[in-house]
Amino acid sequence: MRFNSLYLRGCSAVAVLSVLGAAAYAAAPEAGSVIGNQAVATYTNNAGDEITVTSNKVETVVQQVAGVTLTSDNTESIAPGGKAFLPHIVTNDGNGPDFFALSATEDNSGTLDTASLVFYPDADMDGVADSATPITSTPTLAPGEQFGFIIEATAPSDGTGSDSITVTSVSNLDGTIVDTNTDTLTISNAAIMELVKSMTVDPTSGPGNDNLVDAGDTVVIKLTYSSTGLAAANNYAVQDILNNYLTYDPNTAVWSDAAGTLDETNGNGVDASNGSGDTIAWTESGQTVGFTLSSVPSGRSGSVTFTATINDAVPAGIIPNTATQSIDGTASAPSNTASIVVDANYNVEISDTATNPDGSPNTAIASANDQDGLSNDVVNNQTDAYQGATIPFEFVITNLSNETDSFTLDVSNVDFPAGTSFRMVQSDGITPVVGSVGPLATNDSVKVILLATLPTDVTPVPTSEYTANVTTTSEGSGLSDSSTAEFTGQVLAAAVDLENKVVGSEGDGAAPTDGGNPWITKTTDPGQTTSFVMNVENGGPTSDSYNLSLAQALPDGWTVEFRLADGTVVTNTGTIPSGGNKDFYVYVTPPEGTPPGDTLVDIKVLSAVSGQSDRIVNQVTVNKVIDVEIVADQATQASPGGIVDMVHTVTNNSNIAITEGDILQTGLTNFSGAIYYDANGNGVIDASELVIDNFDDLTDGLGVGVNGLAAGDSVSLIYRVQTPSTATPGVTEIGTVSLDTSLNGADAEADSDTANNAVEDRITIISGDVTLTKYQYVDPLCDGTVGTWTKVRQDVNPGQCVRYLIEAENTGTSNASNVKISDVAPAYTLIHNCGGACSPTTYPAAPNSSYTATGTTIDSSHNTVIPGEFAKLEFTVKVDQ
Repeated sequence: MRFNSLYLRGCSAVAVLSVLGAAAYAAAPEAGSVIGNQAVATYTNNAGDEITVTSNKVETVVQQVAGVTLTSDNTESIAPGGKAFLPHIVTNDGNGPDFFALSATEDNSGTLDTASLVFYPDADMDGVADSATPITSTPTLAPGEQFGFIIEATAPSDGTGSDSITVTSVSNLDGTIVDTNTDTLTISNAAIMELVKSMTVDPTSGPGNDNLVDAGDTVVIKLTYSSTGLAAANNYAVQDILNNYLTYDPNTAVWSDAAGTLDETNGNGVDASNGSGDTIAWTESGQTVGFTLSSVPSGRSGSVTFTATINDAVPAGIIPNTATQSIDGTASAPSNTASIVVDANYNVEISDTATNPDGSPNTAIASANDQDGLSNDVVNNQTDAYQGATIPFEFVITNLSNETDSFTLDVSNVDFPAGTSFRMVQSDGITPVVGSVGPLATNDSVKVILLATLPTDVTPVPTSEYTANVTTTSEGSGLSDSSTAEFTGQVLAAAVDLENKVVGSEGDGAAPTDGGNPWITKTTDPGQTTSFVMNVENGGPTSDSYNLSLAQALPDGWTVEFRLADGTVVTNTGTIPSGGNKDFYVYVTPPEGTPPGDTLVDIKVLSAVSGQSDRIVNQVTVNKVIDVEIVADQATQASPGGIVDMVHTVTNNSNIAITEGDILQTGLTNFSGAIYYDANGNGVIDASELVIDNFDDLTDGLGVGVNGLAAGDSVSLIYRVQTPSTATPGVTEIGTVSLDTSLNGADAEADSDTANNAVEDRITIISGDVTLTKYQYVDPLCDGTVGTWTKVRQDVNPGQCVRYLIEAENTGTSNASNVKISDVAPAYTLIHNCGGACSPTTYPAAPNSSYTATGTTIDSSHNTVIPGEFAKLEFTVKVDQ
């Protein structure tokens, strides 16, 4: 059973709910959270084509900050020589674990002695100390966690007057983060009543019997009174106004001094009496219940117990309540604020329509792929597609939880062809989904789109049934729901087929691998050459020729040659008539000293005319050979002979150092590429920075003279690609930057998650070339202070701001028209203007450009950008706190 009875004496229940409600919609991200973002731009080239380009990804890491709230002030009377028990609660308002020192001092009036103030733990916050062992600090509290304690104050037997006590809690993480309460005690010979309220709930009592504290559960409320003064308390009245999320259960009130339930039908009439002749009158009206006792003698205690039910549509979080008391018409100190905690009841649905709370479809928010107005777990696209085409599937995510939540997305291929790539984008069909979707309030919905890009060598079929699963997972609970993307259209014909010329291991054009395995394995020693005999067939309607290459580069030192049957070294097959075929040989030589192991030889032919391609994956086995991550995929354009730089962040998510492991760039044919280690992290290649291909090229990463990447560390790599001057507009190549999956050399540390070991950068040759680059700097005070632009990861605190610059440069030879830059604020941020000091700006200035912005999105329009000129958009986001 989950139960918290919080002592918040004198604190308004409405105020508590207001604070909690605000926090639920703008909670600070936890320490260590990575906030990532990419921008996109669209423009029209001189051929009339609309082009989309994606920027590099910029990231900020949320740092831990301290925060504390201490509740609440107490005002009580105390008899001479008596004791008072003063309840308080510490809340960790920071975004990481912390503990808090506790102290109290009196105001030196002489009524009390600071030495008489003793702290005791009240971890369950029921108003009673958990042990007799004094404490001076809280235990370590998670973000948002609370801890209760009791201060026992003893009055001297000859004391008079009043005294105030300052109670202080201090963050251990940051000793300047402090909160205080003030308790006031007055020594009195009159009647004094202590009222303690407790609320407990049985999570199995509701209709769901689900072991969660939620709607329908029964709350047992107990009001315990004690007469601690020197005189009897006559005409003692207690009133309890129940929180609006609670409803009193009729005929459940019971007095400790009498048998049976109290009568609710006689108004203010006497309901029962005890053996001493004291009487009780119970009243109930709507949300207000209460009782009046004729007298409570000094030293006498008792209680009244009743039950209430948690109402429907209750949000997750604290339901607080405080009772009030009076003696003979004069108000006394109220009770503690007791609370129950309603558990987060998580639920999410991903489908082709939004979902109402009762589970019915909300057709007002429906997928473009919805076919029947019903809520289906299958999103179907029946439109015919060519090889290499991108097929969209629109899904709707609905947060059916009782609190705000964010959601991650994961795509798993079921039976789309091998080589199909998947991307999740936002509802505009362009902006990548980076990190999580949300936060979404309860019952809110959002659309996302899965883009499935078929491989160029997929087998043509008259009807297909390709499926992939899209899973959305709650960040709050880990609960997930899945839906299926289903393609049932026709895949139009292929134009080229590459096969091994070995009976039984040919390798069909639709399958580069043999069920995930290489088609042929050749064995050789280090330094010795082995070869594969290949055949390429032109299945297109006209004569064609095919460039020969490897789709994935071999390791450093390995060599590959393509030869015709007569021994001529070539890079192209030469002309092959429609329906014809030609043999060629692939000679592969591992270098001397190559360690034992298997190396894939991913052989590719590519039509220089149609762009159609095919692959075969074979393998070379050299006789007698944990998690790193790289982000993110990028798409950019280049002019013939142009250069583009793409920044990627490599992170060692392991708990050990990585001292060895390949960092490769593959997939380029006519283009050339190299990976640079951005040693000083400024996002550009400096003269001293070198091309790398391995973790052991990360100099001094583990200390002076020791290379590699320390556990938890990140570095920036720059992937530079240059295109040939003879490149034709429209030609696209994809360069893959990949991290090895077997690390640390002889130690053979196997990477435990290879799904994040590669990124694909798409470079397209165009005549009007626009390169999109994103920069950032942190504005700590959110006052518009200008910083230094960078593309590398930065640190930021909750409540601080990040300024972004998106720069679209026309590096081509013709105009780019209708240029539009679009961006979305990362999760846990909103677009911010610093009171006008950091408003968005565009370049060139109006009327040649303009922008529109909401709380989370911003778009700018820049008309025509001539060669050599820029279009720019700047804006600021503020991290939630």
